[in-house]
Amino acid sequence: MGKITMKDIAERLDISINAVSLALNSKAGVSEETRKQVLDIAEELGYLDKSPKFVKSFANKNICVIIKKYYFEDNTFYSKIMMGIGEESRRKGYDIITCLINATEESIPSCIESKKVCGIIVIGTIEDEYLVKLKNYKIPVVLVDHTSLLESTDSILTDNKLGSFNITKLLIEKGYKDIGFFGDLEYSLSIKERFFGYREAIKKFLKFNNFKEAEVFIEERSVLYDVEQNIIDKNIEGIKERINRINKIPEAFVCSNDNAAIALITSLKELGYMVPKDIAVVGFDDIVLSSLIEPKLTTVRVEKDFMGRKAVDRLLWRIENKKDPDEKTILSVEVIERDSVGNKNI
Repeated sequence: MGKITMKDIAERLDISINAVSLALNSKAGVSEETRKQVLDIAEELGYLDKSPKFVKSFANKNICVIIKKYYFEDNTFYSKIMMGIGEESRRKGYDIITCLINATEESIPSCIESKKVCGIIVIGTIEDEYLVKLKNYKIPVVLVDHTSLLESTDSILTDNKLGSFNITKLLIEKGYKDIGFFGDLEYSLSIKERFFGYREAIKKFLKFNNFKEAEVFIEERSVLYDVEQNIIDKNIEGIKERINRINKIPEAFVCSNDNAAIALITSLKELGYMVPKDIAVVGFDDIVLSSLIEPKLTTVRVEKDFMGRKAVDRLLWRIENKKDPDEKTILSVEVIERDSVGNKNI
């Protein structure tokens, strides 16, 4: 095919050349639907690639959302965040380009390489090396449910530590004293923060003679490593094996998230334990399934769609304020009491 012109795009869509020009230049006079159709056809035909002026016009209304494939396929927590991003983006007149990457991905999405986006939102954990690659394109980046200790970047986070502290405190107030943690500390910073909240509550409200005694108490009752892949794969046999290796089975578990809690409850039942009669279990995130399982899960509610909307707001602000310092936005959380915790005071 020879040189692509606006006439080719107009004929493809059966609209005027003037309408194509208005759409490509982001000017009034055409509907949002027509503008999107023009941009889609222009990209398909390669018109944008050959017209730097319109590459910028196209990019000005596109946001790239990067998420690891297994988060996208099997995680209601992140799907709610994506819904919030999509709704807020559309409300502000932006389109979303979703890019799924593998856990060990090194390549950069083509829409970023060709600078056809005005900003990038990354959902979930991401390696620092990959983040550096993204930022080298000089396109604003916002992280959601993740932050980097090495690379300063705008981040939207939940108050993981306080949420875990408060739900551990709830267990203690209900009469539970023998409490362990269930989650993989090597998996993400969010899980570490939730563990720190649990640990702080244990040390504050239970009596120990010294720091070492408290650390031994926690270690003997917890699963802190080599468990996340079993949770992701729903490998109940693997989780049961990890439970059987605990030195002292506690009377309650604080879990790193709801998926971990649900997998743990299933495993405990198969091992012959009753929840919460024998062992109480609490989660974190308040995913849809947490209120549907038996028993219904006591958890920490995270406003997931709001996280998504907040990420879009922050990204659009950053686009206009590139030189201002990066910020971490920490959103409040709420403990939701359900049936997976009893009351040992009665």
